[in-house]
Amino acid sequence: MKVLIVEDEELEYQAIIHLLNLKYPAISKILTAQDGEKAVYMAVTSQPDLIFMDINLPVLNGMEAAKQIRRQLPDSKIIMVTAYSDFEYLRESIRIQALDYIVKPYSADTFYESVDRALQDHSDSMKLYGKKSSIERIKKYLEQHYSENITLQDIADEVCLEKSYLGRLFREECQMTVMTCLRKIRIEKASELLMRGMSAGEVAEKTGFGDQAYFGKSFKQATGISPAKYRDEKIKKTFLS
Repeated sequence: MKVLIVEDEELEYQAIIHLLNLKYPAISKILTAQDGEKAVYMAVTSQPDLIFMDINLPVLNGMEAAKQIRRQLPDSKIIMVTAYSDFEYLRESIRIQALDYIVKPYSADTFYESVDRALQDHSDSMKLYGKKSSIERIKKYLEQHYSENITLQDIADEVCLEKSYLGRLFREECQMTVMTCLRKIRIEKASELLMRGMSAGEVAEKTGFGDQAYFGKSFKQATGISPAKYRDEKIKKTFLS
């Protein structure tokens, strides 16, 4: 098992090495990096099983380094180890799917609890930190922002993945493109709004289609009928029932 420690203070990374050597004989190699830029390079080239990441680093801060590593190694296991207890840093760590957030100074028990959780190899871990989690986060973002003029790059930035990898991953896992999924969500939302009696123009604006003509064409391709006919038929059916 390989471990990467990203820390610019020698006493700090030596302490982590000491704690690891005391309890985890399965560790075959411990790598260290003293700045964020080197950390990204070493992570991508060495692909460690576990990464300890400080936040306050030279050249590139730890949060940005973790984001770049996450984009290129989506299944990487990262533990943030920092002197910052600020809520914003904690929230950002959650956003980049860090496994844990340890605040210095920490006890040996706290350290070992965090490492033990990271080393557990079970299905729940993959649900939280692997491909399944990325797909869930993408879908959640689409559900929350379907009414906006979002791009694939916007989605990639939100879930901290490279745009090309995101597109390929989503297509392989969901058998459709991200934009096809977004259009499907928009059509579903549009159908609900049409049933409430809204006009095609209003619905187009509220569901992110923007242009009424484009909305009408997309809706007919998906449902086989125009928005106006769909609305009238649904309202009539509701009235008769």
